[in-house]
Amino acid sequence: MDSIKIFLWPVIISIVGHALLIWAGSVIDLRNPARTAEIFNVKMTDPDEIAQPGQKEALRSENDPDERASDDNDDAVREDTVNLGNADVKYARYLSQFKKKISRIWMYPADAFQRREEGVAVVKISVEADGSLTGLLLLSSSGSERLDQSTLATVREAAPFYPLPEAYRLTRLHIIASFRYRLTD
Repeated sequence: MDSIKIFLWPVIISIVGHALLIWAGSVIDLRNPARTAEIFNVKMTDPDEIAQPGQKEALRSENDPDERASDDNDDAVREDTVNLGNADVKYARYLSQFKKKISRIWMYPADAFQRREEGVAVVKISVEADGSLTGLLLLSSSGSERLDQSTLATVREAAPFYPLPEAYRLTRLHIIASFRYRLTD
């Protein structure tokens, strides 16, 4: 009888432990604990469907909000900065609408596709309370000027954005977004 108990307890402990691990795995995503800002993904397979990018865009906007901040009254300007992939409930709905608006027009630049260029461009997009685009800054280059220019042109084309909800009590919202250009998975 004692020999059965010696073998039974480890089996029971193992079953309970595995059941807890399976349950925890369904509740918590153990594969990727940190959310990234890499939300946009472009994958191209048919070059005939690629639209030509618009005119050449500057890497930095003349209306960079960081340069204008010194002109504004610091007490009157209320700003916040969020990642597009932010899980904060406060911004979730607005960021979802923002992402949909950009996703509708974002395409892989034809010349970059033909040259098989890939990369991730990270931009800081500044939106005023009324939804107007007041600043656009390339924070991190994709390594391809064509992809960087296309990213900036896409954001400019998507503007103006939806007005910021009054509940935010912000005069300006800065959104950090990553645009990933990838030809294959």
